[in-house]
Amino acid sequence: MKHFGKTMKRTFYRPSILIFLAFTMALLFLVAPKAAAAAPASVGPTVHRVQTGETLNTIAARYGTTINDLMALNRLRNPNLIYVGQRLVVSPATAEEAPSSGANVHVVRRGQTLTSIAAQYGVTSAALKQANNLRTDTIFVGQRLKIPTGGGSSAPTGTTHTVKRGETLASIAAAYGTTVDALAKLNGLSNTGLIQVGQKLIVSAEGGGAQSVPRGAKKIVVDISEQRCWRYQGEELLNTWRCSTARKGYGTRTGTFRVQSKLRKAYGSTWDIWMPYWLGIYWSGSTENGFHGLPWNATTGARTWAGLVGTPITYGCVMLNDAPMKTLWNWADIGTKVVIKS
Repeated sequence: MKHFGKTMKRTFYRPSILIFLAFTMALLFLVAPKAAAAAPASVGPTVHRVQTGETLNTIAARYGTTINDLMALNRLRNPNLIYVGQRLVVSPATAEEAPSSGANVHVVRRGQTLTSIAAQYGVTSAALKQANNLRTDTIFVGQRLKIPTGGGSSAPTGTTHTVKRGETLASIAAAYGTTVDALAKLNGLSNTGLIQVGQKLIVSAEGGGAQSVPRGAKKIVVDISEQRCWRYQGEELLNTWRCSTARKGYGTRTGTFRVQSKLRKAYGSTWDIWMPYWLGIYWSGSTENGFHGLPWNATTGARTWAGLVGTPITYGCVMLNDAPMKTLWNWADIGTKVVIKS
């Protein structure tokens, strides 16, 4: 072909060359996505900055973990020695990878345990551990768990309840004629105050109705001379616990009272302390006395009277260790009878 005095030549490619180029492009297209997806994304650790009045116990409760786990993660020797502004790792960095075929992903929320998540998805704790290569039942807030579908053993079954807005574990227990402790055990809940709207709870085990529940009026008895506390429902004794009443020079009033206030924690302005699981029972002047767990200094966060339960040490209140006090607090109602004898 001639154009402006120059000769233009047509270029032709052999069919074999075209086939080779097409095959090479297709191979690159198929391989590239797999190479890009090979490396899992990194998820950084969850870090908490210590605030005024916080303790390792309150931080552990907030994130649904334990004091021992926090101490191990942060190499702490003394759980009482943390300071305002300190940065604590509450869950470690993890590798986030896409779920395999046939699995969903669940992001762990505060208060959840491996058992409660397994119950929610109708699988077993063992199946969850196997799917996520877990050696223990320890999980962390924000951790992504693969939920296996199909195969494996079925989870314990029974009557279930879906949590609605405004409900608490106590109100659900009352509706089904059971106790907060029984529901917590059935569902593997470490924190009875943390349930979520839409969460499925097992309210009775497979095989029939609700578990046997104590009936009758609730009553708490305290003996100052023995430094003991008893929890009754009707004629049935539910628990016997050590407790501490007032030290010399103060006094815990004897008599019959009723629970008149109930707070997750109460502030003692006279001593600048926080008292967990507060059950107020009577007024002493302008100060209310009652039951509480181990206090902590509102400024330093240091525990007060730790290891002294069973010794007269308070300024008038009745003090129990945190675990029994939490049980008492969850169980007692406003109006529950309290008898304190010398």
